[in-house]
Amino acid sequence: MLFRSVQYFRRDFEAALDQIDHTVALNPYFSSAYWALGLIQEYRGELEESTAAFQRAIQLAPESPRMHAGLGRSLALAGKRKQALKILHELRDLAEHRYVSPLELASMNFALGEMDEGYVLMTKAFEDRCLELLSIMVDPRFDYLRKDTRFTELSSRLGLGSPGSNHAAV
Repeated sequence: MLFRSVQYFRRDFEAALDQIDHTVALNPYFSSAYWALGLIQEYRGELEESTAAFQRAIQLAPESPRMHAGLGRSLALAGKRKQALKILHELRDLAEHRYVSPLELASMNFALGEMDEGYVLMTKAFEDRCLELLSIMVDPRFDYLRKDTRFTELSSRLGLGSPGSNHAAV
């Protein structure tokens, strides 16, 4: 999903939205486009729109834990804690039977304000060699964590450099 990666990580959300619109026009059933749209709208503070985008992604890919985690995170940020916790518990149960990215679970915990559990899950992602961890230094979902010493320690363990080192220069 190159369009999301480059423009989203650069925080060029207008260009990312243009690309998503183009992608959806070509294939309105591409769930990852709606997931990326949800992330962008979340970052822009458009939480109702973000929630709707994640719900559409789930309609198109109901078995995808990533889509459900996106919705849970958006709900948590919108103050809908009970709904977010329900999704988090469902994903934890699912993780007992199939792979669910610990990083996605961590992002939900962070959105819920459960920082310690979020870092436990980030450490699990590290131990599991979760490929998604490679993007934590540029992923806007983790911007507010960059000054936390636990984040700094994890990024150092990953060999990704310091959190303040030009994270938007993708």
